[in-house]
Amino acid sequence: MNIVGIEKRELLKLKASYIDHPLSIKEFMYIAETFDALWKYDYDAAENGKVGMHAELKSGLHSDMFFVSKILLEPDSIMQIISEQIVMKFRKLLCEPDIFMPDYIVGVPNGATKLGENISKILNIQTIEMKKIDGRILLVTPIKARKIVLIIEDFCTKGTGFTEAVGTIMKAQPKAIISHCDPVILNRGGLKNIFIGKKSFKILPVIEYPVNEWEPKDCPLCKLGSIPIKPKETNENWEAITTSQLYE
Repeated sequence: MNIVGIEKRELLKLKASYIDHPLSIKEFMYIAETFDALWKYDYDAAENGKVGMHAELKSGLHSDMFFVSKILLEPDSIMQIISEQIVMKFRKLLCEPDIFMPDYIVGVPNGATKLGENISKILNIQTIEMKKIDGRILLVTPIKARKIVLIIEDFCTKGTGFTEAVGTIMKAQPKAIISHCDPVILNRGGLKNIFIGKKSFKILPVIEYPVNEWEPKDCPLCKLGSIPIKPKETNENWEAITTSQLYE
């Protein structure tokens, strides 16, 4: 079935088992917009003097589009649909060399924490816990040597969160084995692989949707006078960026 056009109240009741195909970009965007999890810079408003704010990404780059996974995954039906989509992609990858069923699953905090837990339940694999404290990712659950860890992300731009999570795990347990793929909801940076040292990790997205992103010094929105802000840092930040170009 095609999700586009389904009313919000029906999406809230939709079962993941009804979606027997990989989500299209159009379907994903429709879900994100329906649940107000997507922000886009309004260039028309900017032309009329309302330059507002724009997004500063975790990587430090600036962008004119942003998704918030916490909002997207808040409805249980959408959490289940997205989780099953990731599991579908991962299972297809199991036939490739160096990709094995993991012993542990963890979602990069805070955006993918609950997503990782949900995928763990679907695959019946132990969840390990990570927390973000004072901007740093810390491993809470001890892990055993020579066990495979699958790291789940919500969105990927430059692989910053994944790279930090890998470093945290390897520091705590140097003999851990990190799965050679990075399942994500959305790959918005256009990367195919994340390289850490001599190892390569394949990005495994539900959706590939490259968005505009710029170094701060090259950001055309900054040159317009728009203010960069980290949308996920606080609820107030999300409210600020989504309303910054509205007319009173």
